[in-house]
Amino acid sequence: MTEIVINSFLGACGAGILTLLVLAIKWFWKKIRADDLTIKALAHDAYYRNCHALIWKETITEDESENHDYMWKAYKAQGLNGTGEQLHNQILQKPVIPSK
Repeated sequence: MTEIVINSFLGACGAGILTLLVLAIKWFWKKIRADDLTIKALAHDAYYRNCHALIWKETITEDESENHDYMWKAYKAQGLNGTGEQLHNQILQKPVIPSK
């Protein structure tokens, strides 16, 4: 009889622990997805702001060009939309002058 009670108790504890583990994994997965969306939104915003600032300039400096290139690589790695590529191509057409 004692053996049945102990086995039932251990089974219930195991099920409880498993449930907690599953809930923790679900919470962690949701948190990762939210963080990923946040990073994409911030990358998108920063990239577009940078592009629109550079598009209106007649020339861009080497530093601006290098910074834009870093942002473009990060933007592209996130798999964001094709509008960013159109902006990138417009920036590539700008004359680049030495940085001061």
